Amino acid sequence: MLLAPRLAISLPLSGLFLAARAGGLDVAAAACAAGLIAAMVAPASGALGIGALALLAGAAAALWSAGPGGAGAVLAALPLAGNLALAWHFGRTLLPGREPLIARYTRADFGRMPAELAGYTRALTGFWAVFFVGFSAANAATLAGAGPGVAASAALNIGLSLLFFLGEHPLRAALFGGLGPVGPLRTLRAMWRVEAAGHAG
Repeated sequence: MLLAPRLAISLPLSGLFLAARAGGLDVAAAACAAGLIAAMVAPASGALGIGALALLAGAAAALWSAGPGGAGAVLAALPLAGNLALAWHFGRTLLPGREPLIARYTRADFGRMPAELAGYTRALTGFWAVFFVGFSAANAATLAGAGPGVAASAALNIGLSLLFFLGEHPLRAALFGGLGPVGPLRTLRAMWRVEAAGHAG
């Protein structure tokens, strides 16, 4: 999965989504969110194919949202779709014969896989897969009327994702201090190199 063209498409959609939500334009927000998710999970690797799928998903979401209550239903369902997509993105790399996603990022960072990080990177990849599955369950409960509100669930989802991403770095530094300094920017650079080179699929 090439991340560079996906980011080139999904980041502007993220900004448009936030602007639409702030402006109370729920149909536009639903279309942008659907396009964003489609861009991140599109099987195509080129910008044209990714953009086409994002456009189709956005158009479908806009048409669905045009009916009474449609925008609210689409916006409520999209967090479930997004978390399932992320769970799949991490979890599929744990299948037999595949290298865990975070191990790939680590290899790109160091130019090799430090032996002491092999088990840690597999466990961390598994953690993120389970994390997103857990939030998918919470999203499904919300849709069924038994979970937290959509806004509260989304805020918790984003907040915990950031907390765990940032908090993992001092944990790794404490456990593997001999491997040198770590930090979010270094991790993001490694992720970009791997995904832009097409090695995450």
